[in-house]
Amino acid sequence: MSPNEWQECFLLHQRSYGDTSIIAEIFTRQSGKMSVIARGAKKPKSKFFGYLVPFSKLQITYSGRSELKTLTNIDRDVSLIDNNLSKKSYSLLYINELMIKLLPKDAANEDLFNLYSNFIEAATKEVDMNFLLRSFELDLLDMLGYGINFQTDIDAHEPIDASLDYIFIAERGFQISNKAPDFSGQDIIDIRNRNLINVSSNKLKQLTQATIMFCLEGKDLNSRQIFRRLQK
Repeated sequence: MSPNEWQECFLLHQRSYGDTSIIAEIFTRQSGKMSVIARGAKKPKSKFFGYLVPFSKLQITYSGRSELKTLTNIDRDVSLIDNNLSKKSYSLLYINELMIKLLPKDAANEDLFNLYSNFIEAATKEVDMNFLLRSFELDLLDMLGYGINFQTDIDAHEPIDASLDYIFIAERGFQISNKAPDFSGQDIIDIRNRNLINVSSNKLKQLTQATIMFCLEGKDLNSRQIFRRLQK
């Protein structure tokens, strides 16, 4: 596809460049994650002014052959703009930071774009954000090749048994244990089948956060640090 054709995308992050311009990290349906510069975007008369808004589906064109493309046109889908998103902004910022840290650049993945788009749309509704976040994290890990093995234990490679208890080892999977178990076999089966409502939200968070921390090689996310400061 020519870069001069309109492409759907979402803004993941932006930073100032000089006095008037913005460099934006965007996630496009056709080209994956990429960087663009919006020249003069801070000027009120700029055609880009006020359009680079997080969590809104954008339409853009760009030019350039280098890693940093130049934004040439932009439009916005106003149907996804919802005041409910402001109440959930910290959770959404966390997801955006996760995408920035885990997604490779210039690797198109339409299924992942649809996953993110559906997540943003669901977040505009009155839903349980805890379960929405955990479901997104699990699907994101699967799509990026970091998926958790919910089928068998890590020692005997036997199918997960609903009657047994297990501990979770982030880099390996589930291990049978009778001492201070993390999950029952039924928990693991429910998570595998995405029956998340049947599983403790704390257990779900423990599972996804341990796996994500392993994927990030132990590096913390800025959004998590903000959450912790706000909770003190």
